[in-house]
Formats: sequence, structure tokens, C-alpha cells
Amino acid sequence: MNHSAALKVAESLVEHLRPVCTRIEIKGSLSRLKPEVGDIEILAAPDLAPVPRARLEFGKPIPRSYNTALDKLVDEMRKDGAILLQADGDRYKKLWLNYAGIQVDLFINIQPSQWGVQSVIRTGPEDFSHWVVTDRKHGGALPNGYFVKHQVVWITREIEKFRVPREADKAIALLTDTNHLIMPEEIDFFNFLELKWVEPKDRGATWRR
Repeated sequence: MNHSAALKVAESLVEHLRPVCTRIEIKGSLSRLKPEVGDIEILAAPDLAPVPRARLEFGKPIPRSYNTALDKLVDEMRKDGAILLQADGDRYKKLWLNYAGIQVDLFINIQPSQWGVQSVIRTGPEDFSHWVVTDRKHGGALPNGYFVKHQVVWITREIEKFRVPREADKAIALLTDTNHLIMPEEIDFFNFLELKWVEPKDRGATWRR
């Protein structure tokens, strides 16, 4: 799909989802101004307020409960036939927009993930995203003594990489005031990497050999 058409679809979807998010932005190739895009990538921080459960009715199925209002809204879109829901995780949803004929990767930013880190990673391109989370001794941009896991910059002297579980939900319990860095914005991650700000369309890896 050409950039202009895909952007209109993405902006419309973002506005539809915005009421149930505290923050939501378009990422990926659209944000890098690519003339042709194969899919739409969106990063969203959902409103975490409890979602009231629908009233039980005699003789009817028990209504589904939802962790967030974003989960509920996406499921309503599925029920209405607007989307085909191909993946429905707490941190990632894959949607096929029936009305537009394009795939959407919806990345969901919840703890322990830091918005600034995930935003850089989801903006891409892929080689740049890999470069910024690879430490300098292996040719990347990340200062030695740190590692990135679950979109968090961890401090190695405070916690070793093998101690952070593969499951992001389990990693939340390990967060302390001293073992990771707070990265609320992309510029915070760039500053930590000792890089000047680079516009999404100009991002590219500079591997050290």
C-alpha cells in the first residue's frame, strides 16, 4: 500500500483506539516515510483502569473479562467484523483490517517495558533496532555493562542477564530503583547511547568492526 493511503488508515485506527490508551503512536515504515508499506505498526500504552465485567444473564454464556479497555475495544472490532484478530496477547496483537486490506502490528507498552526503548525498536529499521540493543564490545551502540531485555535497559553490575526471565510478566518483580534505567522518551535512549537525535527516516546502523 502506498504511504499516503496507509497513513490515512493508520491515523484513523489510532484515533479509534486513542480513548482507551494513555499514549499511542504510529511506528515502523510509516514513521520512516517509506513510499510503500507492507503493514502498519502502532505502539500503544493502554489505560490500565479496571474494566467492569458485563452483567451475568441467565441462560447466556458467561461474558468475557478484559484486562484493559484496549483489549475490550479490539475484541468489539473483531465481533463487528472490522478485523480478523490473528494474535491477541497482552503485549502484542496482530490484526488484519478487513475494511482496508492491510495488517496491523499493535505493540502494547506495559511494565516492565520502557516507552523510550520500545519506541526506538519499533520505529526501526530492523538493523538499527538490532544495533542499538547490542553492546559495543560486539559492535553495537549499547554501552558495555548494560543489556536490553523486554525493552528495558538493565545494569549488569546490579543484575545479570540470565536472572531476567524470558517471560516479561515475571521480570516485573525484579525491577528495583537501582538495576535499570528509566527511558520515558526516545531522546532519553539516544542520550544514553551517546547519539545525536536522528529522524526516523534517516536511521541506520553503524556497526563497529
